[in-house]
Amino acid sequence: MALPEVGDILDIFVLRSLLHDGPMASLFRAEDLLTRQNVVLKIPGSDILNHPVLLYHFQNEDRIGRLLDHPGIVRFIHRQRSRQYIIMEFLEGRDLRSFIRSRKRLPLDKALQCVDQLCGIIKYMHSQGVCHLDLKPENIICDKESRMKIIDFGLASCAHFPDLLAKDLAAPLGTPWYIAPEQLQGERGDPRCDIYTLGMLLYEMLTGHLPWPRTSSLRVARRRLHYEPTPPRYFNPEIPPQIQTIILRAIARLPDNRYTDASSLQQDLKQWWTLPVTQSGSVAGKHPFWQRIWPKRFSHSGSRRARVVSRDKKKQIIGAIVDAPGCDFMLAEVKKQALVRSADITLVHIIEEDDDSHVRRYGITVEGEKLMYRLEGAVQLLRRCSLDPGIRLLRGEVVEELRELCTGNNVELLVVAGSRKEDSLFSADSVCKRLRRDCPSEVIVAEEKPFSPLVELSSRMPDELSADQVMSCDIFLVDLWYDQLRYYSESIYKKILQVSVNGPVDAEKSILEQFFHSLAPHEQWAQVSALLQPSHSRFLRFSEQIGHLKDCDPVSLKHLYTDELLPLSCRLKIALAEVSGMLRRRVDTHLPTVPFLVDSSCPVNIPALSCYGPLLRTLDLGRDLNMLIKQQSGKRDSGCEENN
Repeated sequence: MALPEVGDILDIFVLRSLLHDGPMASLFRAEDLLTRQNVVLKIPGSDILNHPVLLYHFQNEDRIGRLLDHPGIVRFIHRQRSRQYIIMEFLEGRDLRSFIRSRKRLPLDKALQCVDQLCGIIKYMHSQGVCHLDLKPENIICDKESRMKIIDFGLASCAHFPDLLAKDLAAPLGTPWYIAPEQLQGERGDPRCDIYTLGMLLYEMLTGHLPWPRTSSLRVARRRLHYEPTPPRYFNPEIPPQIQTIILRAIARLPDNRYTDASSLQQDLKQWWTLPVTQSGSVAGKHPFWQRIWPKRFSHSGSRRARVVSRDKKKQIIGAIVDAPGCDFMLAEVKKQALVRSADITLVHIIEEDDDSHVRRYGITVEGEKLMYRLEGAVQLLRRCSLDPGIRLLRGEVVEELRELCTGNNVELLVVAGSRKEDSLFSADSVCKRLRRDCPSEVIVAEEKPFSPLVELSSRMPDELSADQVMSCDIFLVDLWYDQLRYYSESIYKKILQVSVNGPVDAEKSILEQFFHSLAPHEQWAQVSALLQPSHSRFLRFSEQIGHLKDCDPVSLKHLYTDELLPLSCRLKIALAEVSGMLRRRVDTHLPTVPFLVDSSCPVNIPALSCYGPLLRTLDLGRDLNMLIKQQSGKRDSGCEENN
């Protein structure tokens, strides 16, 4: 997939300049045609799938960024995208590294102001289940008013997602001279890791030094597992003893000796002068020679494995062999099972390397570029139903890797597709036999094209439907609801961008419109048509109202969004649940319920669920309309001032 160039238009963004070109991704400054503001686009390289650590970095930032909304964190922006990339606000300012370098040391009051801000940001992050794990001056941006924003969540961990960096990569991650001692042993789930880094930042601000050498050597970095840090007053005797006590507690070698949370650290810093002067705080020299040569034992509460496993509480569905010809069948089955079981999804690709020749390596690179297309399509397909799949890359023998993956990871179901290559020993039959024999999870082979209600239902009689076909209808109804939400949210965006032609929105393109017209002429489906007809008619009137707006009027569009689109979507969900109930009563077999169709609540009224897909799109539409209204009001106020 070719990387866009400066001057290109990507969706609704005009690429204005290249900010950074790195191995994981390229950063572009772009203009958002919706708001006319500058943004940053992070576009992954086409070869990213051949480097799992880079893929996981990108995936982490994409998924975690959607959960965070705080003025001290770079704002992640959500738009309809034709390919994988991340959209962030454009920050004007410089990083904390430049700020420290220009002054060598910061005055105490200035350093405390900085750390106070950072404590507030970290406190919010931890409340959302996120540990940054790579806090350093380069990842903190300061604006002209000294307000700080934290960036780069590529190495972060989140309690809501499996931590693939911990599962699949053995090497410690992060900047060696800043990360906590336990991170060198693989710990990634303890918020006290960020407390340690806050202490290191304050140490550097006040001394211009770090207690450990700046080296990427893990052998040298591991010294902090066994030795105590050099007191900051050794480098700057003017540091008050109470401040040194706070710093040494924050960067304590053992996590149990540190502050338990950012609030406790922040509170002590705000009233440091009231704290007692301790012996450790008064020391202004290095530790005695015998302490510097005699190593101490390092241990921390909770093993890495225990913490990682405890994070994967939700049921998991694995979709395997995502580059196979049967990928579409596998994705359809994964989507169905995830909607029924309310489970998380991980798409797994096993990299099999026959040899290390340059020809083979070139083949892997080409295969990776093709796989990127397929994975992007798979992710977008699942997100349309508000399912957010993770992508996992493993190396090794297929059956052994899948069997190990399904052991101890709360995996409830493994869905596999057919063979990758016709002449390969990896045939669907042999793999399924081995997996069903050895895999601790249920195994499903997706080999058949699912029943399509949009195309096939009108020609059937209601009493002729099988149990599997009724289940396919349920999944289709979920698809229909999300598509309707997406379609009409998109129609408002088109009106804002003045893309649509005059007149009503072309409702013929919506799935609801197609489905209704496919059933309406057939008497056997009159009951279903009657259930859908009120929603269908109201959506047609809604499209006419949008089409009749002459100009982009954000106030009128916000009214249609709030008073028409959201309530209509909730009423449609009720109608679809009634259709599902009617079809289910036609079969004698007990069918598993689809929670979306039996839940009386409406997702558009629960913003916490709007993390991806059409729900996220709809939530952002409300925010964008509010921003446009504010911009319009500002222009009017400015015009009034000029006239006066």
